[in-house]
Amino acid sequence: MSLMAFLSADQNSIFTMALVLMLMIAVLEGITMLIGMGVSEMLETLLPDYEFDISTPDTPQSTLSKLLGWINFGKVPVLIILVCFLAAFSVVGYTLQYLVEALSSHLLPQFLAVPTAFVIALPFVRGFTNVVQKIMPRDESSALTQESFIGALATITLGTATKNAPAEAKYTDQHGQTHYFMVQPQSEEETFNQGQEVLLTKASSNGFYAIKNSNTSL
Repeated sequence: MSLMAFLSADQNSIFTMALVLMLMIAVLEGITMLIGMGVSEMLETLLPDYEFDISTPDTPQSTLSKLLGWINFGKVPVLIILVCFLAAFSVVGYTLQYLVEALSSHLLPQFLAVPTAFVIALPFVRGFTNVVQKIMPRDESSALTQESFIGALATITLGTATKNAPAEAKYTDQHGQTHYFMVQPQSEEETFNQGQEVLLTKASSNGFYAIKNSNTSL
């Protein structure tokens, strides 16, 4: 099978789409850098809100929460995770199909190839984001400790946060560094929506607890 026939095969269409989307994001990143905008912020604005609950270990929402935490969602910017996943998913998918085609002269149908590539790609995403997470706070001498964030104002960037259902937030420190982490309300009665400013009160196992910012002078 020729390279073009392999890439354009129906069984590989979703991997091709993932690769094209990754390249489009790279181009968009270059364009927005020139005009002073951030793709990550644009992405966070365009993505729909969602909620996930980590308080019940046997629910689909909890499984999603654990998966997102496992790939360092909230500790690494969403755009980096997305690009890493698209790259890993497409490369793993193509590699899988190439090996199957070499052995059997046939390609796997999508209903087998897609979930297999998805599962195999996730450890690569985790490994890469682990490296990014370690590099990001240490590549500047002005890196801050988690405790130093207490009392700071953060902005909810993605999702809706309720008690035991954190959402992504960001905080820009005095050195101009932007930090991404998960935030949830201290109180069960509170809800934090996208774009809302919150006051960080204490660290949690996977981010921070916060309260609504009632002081507009902060």
